[in-house]
Amino acid sequence: MSGSGDHRDGGPPGPDGGWKIMGKKSKKPGQVGGRQWAPGSSTNVTPNTARPAWGGNGSSHPSGTTWAQASDRGAANRGNPRPPPQTLRPVLTPPLANGWQWQSRPRPSGSEVEKDDAPPSGSDPEVENVDGNNTSDDDDDLSDDISNDYDSDASEKSFETRKTNKWFKEFFEKLNTLSVEQINELAREWHCPACKNGPGAIDWYKGLQPLMTHARTKGSKRVRLHREFAALLEEELSRRGTSVVPAGEQFGKWKGLRESTDREIVWPPMVIVMNTFLEKDDDDKWKGMGNQELLDYFGEYAATKARHAYGPSGHRGMSVLIFESSAVGYMEAERLHRHFVNQGTDRNAWQLRKVRFVPGGKRQLFGFLASKEDMEAFNKHCHGKSRLKYEMESYNKMVVMQMKQMSEDNQQLNYMKNKMVKTEQRSKAVEESLGVVSQKLRETIEENIFVRSKAKEKHLEYEQEMKYQEEFFHSQIEDIHKATEDKEKLFEKLLQEERSKARRFDVDSGTTKDCKLRKDHVQKFIDCQVKDVAEFEAERDELIKIHEEKKMKLKKEYMEKELELEKELDAALTGLMEKHKPDAFEASSS
Repeated sequence: MSGSGDHRDGGPPGPDGGWKIMGKKSKKPGQVGGRQWAPGSSTNVTPNTARPAWGGNGSSHPSGTTWAQASDRGAANRGNPRPPPQTLRPVLTPPLANGWQWQSRPRPSGSEVEKDDAPPSGSDPEVENVDGNNTSDDDDDLSDDISNDYDSDASEKSFETRKTNKWFKEFFEKLNTLSVEQINELAREWHCPACKNGPGAIDWYKGLQPLMTHARTKGSKRVRLHREFAALLEEELSRRGTSVVPAGEQFGKWKGLRESTDREIVWPPMVIVMNTFLEKDDDDKWKGMGNQELLDYFGEYAATKARHAYGPSGHRGMSVLIFESSAVGYMEAERLHRHFVNQGTDRNAWQLRKVRFVPGGKRQLFGFLASKEDMEAFNKHCHGKSRLKYEMESYNKMVVMQMKQMSEDNQQLNYMKNKMVKTEQRSKAVEESLGVVSQKLRETIEENIFVRSKAKEKHLEYEQEMKYQEEFFHSQIEDIHKATEDKEKLFEKLLQEERSKARRFDVDSGTTKDCKLRKDHVQKFIDCQVKDVAEFEAERDELIKIHEEKKMKLKKEYMEKELELEKELDAALTGLMEKHKPDAFEASSS
């Protein structure tokens, strides 16, 4: 049975039509004697979910046209012998936008209209027929009552006519006598008119919200009648300028997160470090911390570069740590910013307190994430290329999306690792299944390696022998070349000595005629010697040329023969491999 009930003194409803105001204090202080009802317009709220009061003490109630949380627990505390079930209720369906539109449905036949409105005395409208027919008398009555005496159009007259139905007339007449404030009273209790003369007729509903929820969620008997009552009640309250606010919505709207959490950040990530002065120099200008010194102070935060601001008075005491242009770099900058915040040396501390020195005379450093205003202040006295370049970028684009991409890459990496593990497991299984074949293959490979090593040894021996022979012949050739050079040097020396003798010959002694003859003889000797030398050089060049041609011809013949030998070896090895080619392996079908 839907809803909570309270049967006072075991008797029927009161003489005023069954609608009476009941007030009862809770037995426990601070306890709200109400049960949360699911919102009529939501299909996701669990009816039994309890919500704390927004007032803070658990006992306050909203005012105005909002409706209090109604509960079956109050009835249970009053000793109701039939407490409402706490099991899972069926999912609530939202009401139709235009009601059930009974006026647009086919009207029953005349024979159905002529049935008696009042149920027979002593009968229970909710009990099924004894012959097994699931259609109860209530369904027949409902077909008559909710479609009788009003037009098929959704007009004002049809709504008023539907309210005069025998099931609802008394309820709406009582409702019309109440003001909006009285209707909204939380202590007012109601009976369900659709449950009249049946199970649930004696149940009390504290406030209209539990009554509306009962009418919308009734799922066993008189379902159509309950839905019609819910539609009429909702329309009536709407016309009266109020509504039944579902539990959990009685404070109206909630304010959630902002539609967009994006913001502009300085890129690349930077952290401003303040109070990096040191002292004034002889020119009355400030000196400050150096780049490497600043990086060393914050070495655990992986800053890539450091810069300092300078002005007419020297160092301005304002420095900046520049981090990697990535999401990881921003995380490092933000981690350093939080460190300053936790230490109490952040932006607020610098702007409000500016405690520049700590006990001992050391300067206290302050730091915070850079903003656009900070960067403009940093570049105040910088011009051209000396300005520190930065951009204002989207936080979601540069950090959130990169972090998501890193997460996806990490998941992909884990997937590939798992895939690699599975691949290794499959490879291990294949390796074990091919153990015998692999063993035989290894034996064959070892035999081949042995044969190749022997062949390689022989090849090295042959190469060594050829090398020795080549060295011997080269040595012989070098000796011949050296002997030839010695002979040429001796020949040239002999020519120079003879020419020197001729030049030292005394041609000036004796008579003039003798001198002239001797001079002619010397000149003739020298000219003859020069001519012989020229002929020697020409013939020597010709001999060398013929020698080189013979050497080239010999080398060519040698290379051709060596190429033929290599081809013969290749053909022999190919034939050998064809001879010893293994048969194709075929897996056994067994």
